[in-house]
Amino acid sequence: MNLRDILGVLNFASFRPEPDDPTATWKKRFPNERTAMVSFGRSALSWCGLQRNGKMGETEISRGDPKETLSQNYFQIKELAEDGWCAVSLNTRYVISLETNLSRRPGSEEVIKSNPRSVLGARYERGKRYSVTHNPETNSSILLSCDEEHIRKVEAMLKEVGLKVGRICCGTYVLLRHALAITNVSKNGEKPASFFYVICSQGSVCALVQDQDRWLELRSRTDVYEDAIEPALELLAPFKQRIPAGMEVALVCDNVMPGLAAALTDLFSGHKLTDHTQPNLLWTLLAQN
Repeated sequence: MNLRDILGVLNFASFRPEPDDPTATWKKRFPNERTAMVSFGRSALSWCGLQRNGKMGETEISRGDPKETLSQNYFQIKELAEDGWCAVSLNTRYVISLETNLSRRPGSEEVIKSNPRSVLGARYERGKRYSVTHNPETNSSILLSCDEEHIRKVEAMLKEVGLKVGRICCGTYVLLRHALAITNVSKNGEKPASFFYVICSQGSVCALVQDQDRWLELRSRTDVYEDAIEPALELLAPFKQRIPAGMEVALVCDNVMPGLAAALTDLFSGHKLTDHTQPNLLWTLLAQN
């Protein structure tokens, strides 16, 4: 046993998961270390530093082709991350859909990441990476499909500038799962609540209608908006005639979007709206999980 091994035992580093271990939480992989959070859109790159004390720094954003903006700003991102480790959110080149009758074999939500054909059957497409969330009460599932080539290009771009990918995900999908988790909490045997979920992340919008334990309709689009909220409202407006009376609107965004909650309250008048958005919500979720 060399000196490094001995020190690793004494400071408990030997008992920590490896930095590239996707099964471990971010905070266990990088305890008391600075890391970076990076988001790729079709025409924008944003980033934020996670400090040793767990607090987030200011989010920076650069408009333009992501490869060019990364080449112009990578040194700022590297300064935020010890050893270059970063978590990455993709906000383009993906599809979120509502599917039925997918395989529900034990562990299928994990198996789909390594053997998607066994879960998707004839719906499997070569050149895609998948993730799935099953409805625990019905045969519906929310399926995330990401373009494999795009993922590899992003990984290669980061590697070229000396950054290491510790986690890669779809921000909209992460926020949708978060919204479902915080709202579907049973109380004293009550029936599941009904919600119209509105998810916004780095220009992407996802809407899901849940009637008690049923997922009825899902619409997801990338690259919908930049700074103005009107394109997002246009995408959501058709649901005004389709969601049942009294259904609550649950809004979850990666960061506060000025005027959006008020505009949705006007658009869906007669429906209670609860805004679950928090500053740096997506980054916080990635840092905790």
